[in-house]
Amino acid sequence: MPDDRRAPSGRRPHDNRPPRRDDRRDGRPQRDDRRRPDDRGGRRDERGPRDKRDERGPRRDDNRRSNDRGPRRDGERRSDERGPRRDDSRRSDDRAPRGDRPQRRGHATEARGLALEAIHQLRARDAFAQDVIASTIDSSKIAREERAFATRLVLGVTSARGTLDEVIDGCMDSPDDASPAVRDALALSAYEIIFLQKSPHAAVDQGVELVKSVAPRAGGLANAVLRRVVRAKESFPFGDPRTDLAAYARLHAFPRWLAERLIRDLGPQGAHALMTASNEPAPVFVAVNAAKATDDEVVSVLAAAHGDPTPVEVAGRPVPGCYRLSTGLALLDGRVRRMLSQGLLLVSDAASQAVASLVVGESEPSSFLEVGAGRATKTILDQSCAQRRFGHQVADYVTVDAHAFKTRLLRERADQYGIEVAEALTGDGTDLDALIGDRAFDRVFVDAPCTGLGTLRRHADIRWRLRPETIAEQAALGARLLASAASHVAPGGILAYATCTVTQQENAGVIEAFLATDQGAGFELVPYARPDLGVELPFFSTSLEPGGPDAHFLALLRRR
Repeated sequence: MPDDRRAPSGRRPHDNRPPRRDDRRDGRPQRDDRRRPDDRGGRRDERGPRDKRDERGPRRDDNRRSNDRGPRRDGERRSDERGPRRDDSRRSDDRAPRGDRPQRRGHATEARGLALEAIHQLRARDAFAQDVIASTIDSSKIAREERAFATRLVLGVTSARGTLDEVIDGCMDSPDDASPAVRDALALSAYEIIFLQKSPHAAVDQGVELVKSVAPRAGGLANAVLRRVVRAKESFPFGDPRTDLAAYARLHAFPRWLAERLIRDLGPQGAHALMTASNEPAPVFVAVNAAKATDDEVVSVLAAAHGDPTPVEVAGRPVPGCYRLSTGLALLDGRVRRMLSQGLLLVSDAASQAVASLVVGESEPSSFLEVGAGRATKTILDQSCAQRRFGHQVADYVTVDAHAFKTRLLRERADQYGIEVAEALTGDGTDLDALIGDRAFDRVFVDAPCTGLGTLRRHADIRWRLRPETIAEQAALGARLLASAASHVAPGGILAYATCTVTQQENAGVIEAFLATDQGAGFELVPYARPDLGVELPFFSTSLEPGGPDAHFLALLRRR
């Protein structure tokens, strides 16, 4: 693969000519190679429309280096190395004061205005997208369809921010010509142009209005930049994604290093499916809480709210109590919101529900230890499954989490959902002896912290915050948690290890390394049977594909 550390050339995104190679040995572009944008535009891409190209990405063994490096960047900074720009130290006279929130929306639509407010908060507070969406868009009074569009914009801009910054930088005379608040508005409109295929005229017009809402005198700048973005779209992703890894990563709005890692771990087709699905709205799955409700009474309300609930199968098996909704708008119906607030219904991905069902198992456990319980989502799913399967919840159910605030939230949600938790402990899961002594349990469930690459549709912040070294760090932490939990499994009991990521190092790599230790020699793998395929697999796993559930991994180990 091409070396990701090379700085891009001075090519403008609307210039379809291959950029000049930089002859300097240190790999940095010379100052005279940074050309000003040509407002007249360049030649159209002779390869034809992008949607007719083979987008499966470069082969893993393709080591050809492409000259087509995309838009000019600021010095040696690459969006795929450091993520979106956060520097707001330099401002021109037409910019909004630093930290100012958009106060008026001009002629921009309400949905776009709300989305801009949320995007501004994400940058200014370094917050997470779902939290900001909940406090701005979900609580707004605009129509449900407009709220859905605003949410799509926020998640999309957050997911693609590094690529959008790269495009915007290449369409400006200087990347520092706009304040952070103005860049937020430009990024929103650039996302509509590049990734949502919106009408260029409408996107530019709305983008100018958004920019004027935060910096009234920056309308001319916005108009010029966004028109260049429209021309840049003709040659996006600035290279042939079939052979150029940088272009392939841009096409899907992924950091280049991450695209390369996914191709290595999943193969070209698996990586393509994950990256494509990661840029689509996530399907909506719900779980009926059997501790408080029956399927019939919940399904009838969902159907009345036009959610069209459909039973779900995952990896060839039905998931009891799991339903897919045709639209997330059903969750905004007053009757459904009451069920959510009363703990009758839980929004949870189907793969997560399948994991809980497999961990609880078919034979009733007398005791259960959950390590990494977090905000109680798996706790609710586990005990709901036990209620459904055995007629009652597991009485001796103990949870452990490293954060006290999560333990408090777990207790609150357990009460809301009618879930029994015998003990909710706060402490270090890698040293369970200090928390629970020598106690042993029939089921020990390690819901391991991970990079979350299987949930990118739902957690838009991950891909540009993640760093290559984080994968190894999370794998090492998972291995320590697994080793700590192993000594607390009763003879004949089950040790479960789950993640919501896709890297081999965090998943099978952790299990294989554990089984190779003296401690691991006392355990055997419990295979996962795929009745639809008629085969047994060593692990349960789902792939992130368009329209399907998130990617999860589960290994079940029985103590001899």
